[in-house]
Amino acid sequence: MIRILYNKQFLLIMLLAISFGSFGGCGSSGSGTSKQIKINGLIEEVIGGGSVSGIQVTVFEGGNRKDRDTTDALGEFTLRFRIRSETAQVTIEFDGPGFILSRVITVAIRSDVNLGVVIDVSPPSITFTNWTVNQQMINVSRFDGYIFNETEATLRIDGNGRKCIIAKGESRVEITANSISLLDCSEGISAESFGLVILEAVFDIDLLASKDGINAKDNSVVRLAMEASAIDNNITVTSINENGIRASGSSGVTIDPQNDCTISGGKNAINESGTAVVDPDGCTLVDQ
Repeated sequence: MIRILYNKQFLLIMLLAISFGSFGGCGSSGSGTSKQIKINGLIEEVIGGGSVSGIQVTVFEGGNRKDRDTTDALGEFTLRFRIRSETAQVTIEFDGPGFILSRVITVAIRSDVNLGVVIDVSPPSITFTNWTVNQQMINVSRFDGYIFNETEATLRIDGNGRKCIIAKGESRVEITANSISLLDCSEGISAESFGLVILEAVFDIDLLASKDGINAKDNSVVRLAMEASAIDNNITVTSINENGIRASGSSGVTIDPQNDCTISGGKNAINESGTAVVDPDGCTLVDQ
């Protein structure tokens, strides 16, 4: 069910995009206990190339080596490094007997990545059998951006009792993934002052919060939707004690699932005030 955004929301998204393009670049003002990235990798098989042990694995950003490790007898390796922005594209290179293969992936600060790898020597290819990103809270402001676009990756955002995603002050969070989960959040998504949050998934988007699931204020825009090549996309927004979606000021919230959608709140499924608009696209609304 492909939907067209309300004109007001569409114009606001365009305005935000122009503002970000004018300023360029992304900062790294997000808070968290650590800005380090950790990749826990496992080479499961080398087809036509022998053992999984003794393979040198190196990660590069912009041609600069960030870390290097050599696989153990089980094919395991660990990479730890930092990047300058909230997210970045890095190259992972695998150097073994008779082959040197590499692949570009997106990484994000304050995350632990589990990566299962199968290498085929002929024809040369790298396949990820498992790609899970365990992300701490995302907090961007003042034209910063968190941009993650990897449809093979499963992204799990753990708020650890705090807000899972914060976007304010003309900042943006744009995530495209295989599936997306927001867990242990006080608020799932908090957007204000021209904040823009867009989550799109091939499979499910699940959001669980103790307070508001989505809290959109001022002129902010929040959109949860199926990815363009969605296979079985369902969306669930759950607030235990407050509102599934709270929208105030001139904000806009759009929910656009491929299949099923449920929005539930301990008080209200949807709470609108001011000139805010929520488009739940036929979702099941549950007031508890």
